[in-house]
Amino acid sequence: MRSLGFVALISSVLSAFALFAGAAGAFAEDALDTSKLPRVSGTKEIFASPSSTIFTAPGAVPEATEGSVAALIAAGWQQYAPASGEPVRTPTMAIANFKKGSVGLSVYVTVAPAQNNATSVTYTLVNIANDLPFPKDATDLKFDGDRPFLSCATAGNLEATSDFLRTELIARGWSPWSVKDNAKSAYADEKTDNGLYAYYVRDAGKPLILVLQKADGGKTSVKLETVPPEVLHPAEKKEVAKAPEVSPAPAAKPEDKIGDAIDDLAASIVKQAQQSVADSMRGDKPASRDKADKAADEPTEALTVLDGNTAPIPVPSTATDIEFDGASGKLEFTSSSSVKQIAAFYRSQMKALGWTEEKSVINQANMVALGFHKGEQDVSLTLMKMGATVNVTANGSALEKPEVTAEASANSDAATAPANEPEKELESEDAGGLPVPKEHSLSGSEQSMFRHGANANAPAKLTSVLAFYRRELGKRDWKEDASKSVIKDDAAELHFTTADGPAVLKLGRASGETTIALTVREDDKAKKSGLLAKPGQTKFLFGNYLDTEAVITIAGKTIKVPAGAGSKGPDGPTLDVQPGKYPYKLKGGAGGGAPDEPIEVGANEIWGVMIGPGGVLSLQMY
Repeated sequence: MRSLGFVALISSVLSAFALFAGAAGAFAEDALDTSKLPRVSGTKEIFASPSSTIFTAPGAVPEATEGSVAALIAAGWQQYAPASGEPVRTPTMAIANFKKGSVGLSVYVTVAPAQNNATSVTYTLVNIANDLPFPKDATDLKFDGDRPFLSCATAGNLEATSDFLRTELIARGWSPWSVKDNAKSAYADEKTDNGLYAYYVRDAGKPLILVLQKADGGKTSVKLETVPPEVLHPAEKKEVAKAPEVSPAPAAKPEDKIGDAIDDLAASIVKQAQQSVADSMRGDKPASRDKADKAADEPTEALTVLDGNTAPIPVPSTATDIEFDGASGKLEFTSSSSVKQIAAFYRSQMKALGWTEEKSVINQANMVALGFHKGEQDVSLTLMKMGATVNVTANGSALEKPEVTAEASANSDAATAPANEPEKELESEDAGGLPVPKEHSLSGSEQSMFRHGANANAPAKLTSVLAFYRRELGKRDWKEDASKSVIKDDAAELHFTTADGPAVLKLGRASGETTIALTVREDDKAKKSGLLAKPGQTKFLFGNYLDTEAVITIAGKTIKVPAGAGSKGPDGPTLDVQPGKYPYKLKGGAGGGAPDEPIEVGANEIWGVMIGPGGVLSLQMY
């Protein structure tokens, strides 16, 4: 598995190096130029363009990182951490993320062997799929533009913070949604004992819920995240509930249990909101809980901890169907105990382990949301009643484990994808012009001179993902070549013909999820470029964005690559080779000239071989 540093290097290279990706088109060059952003003093520029700039900086990685972060913050950029996990920061590598307005910026700092082990800093513009507004004084920022998700703290009070976020969300195409009126509204805040919440909708994507709560030190905690659309339409659910009674129906399917839970949650939230509005109009104090809620307060039997639990947090002994994924920091199980019993179990167990509970606005008989933190670690749990059982889901940095072995991954796959698990139809969203499942843990796209693709990880069975792609690609009039298809229990490879050229879909299993790699080779562009090798062979295109000549030995040839070759187009040296594995050695490059991992190529391909501060990077271009 490639490290985060390698992934970040690829990201910066793809933006910066015209040989592989061409000019970046996602941002207008006159809107922001990374070469003009503030830096620490004493830098030496290696490569500069509006979308990506690379330079060396004095001092070690930690000092260069702190200086770069301080300079950008002083210029109005706001730094944020990933929604789950912590920022990457080691003595030899650091990654920091920033946002200013709707523009994202990634800062990658590392040691560059090709620059005599100087500290290299890369600024790369990042396209934010779903921009959310940051309060100007926000602290403890966590953000994910794909989900989307935002959490932070601000010194503003509840009303001022809500007004600011409402104005900014409306400017981004969102509208407040009144659950009571079942319609868009100019104002939809609903007060709670410790804060307020509001829903927002727009034409595409899931709705958002904004939750504001009073926090320590007079601050306000902010959380913006997606919710199921069904929560917004309780009136429609009630109409269904009024249907005439019929004879007893068969037991509900698993999907129906989830729907019932959402119905109950929606009705409960509406009841709470309506009561709050009525009390406010009368000037009353918050209404006392009804008899059902009081009944839930009656003493219940305390739960014990499950023996043999492998998750980092306790699990009650009544837990069944346990699914734990340490790679993505997720835990899920069902229990025959009540919501109240499970909530009491976690409040007791986590407190005994030194965790501090965070206040929550969701604390009802059919659903409880819990949050805990200890030091820099956090974990959140959602307890939802689903028919006769309770479903518990948990996520957070406390559940993340650095590595998952192949054996553990296989066991996780077996646990999360039993043979009798019902197939589910996945929804689609766009990633670089290609479909990926809307429900995913990560997704991205790639683009080179003659090749484009999409990659994703989806928490779904491989067979569900396979059915999704056959459906979605069929809509695009892609034709599957069944003679080349290979389908196994844990992997699949499908070949298609498209209007652009041949396409390949590769599916696999890792960490309890299905991995997706979809690539399209653009035939017409490659043929018109004149860069194709002879039939059956592959062509290497060499580039060098160092300011000195580089020398690389590969396939028995020693090739001199001039400084700057390939920075404005494929004008560097080339080499035609047969399919196979090719070790290489870079004079004065990474590892002091030691050979690196071989480049493996097939027939009728084009590969870019780029030489930069971090050594050699090979990318398939066709």
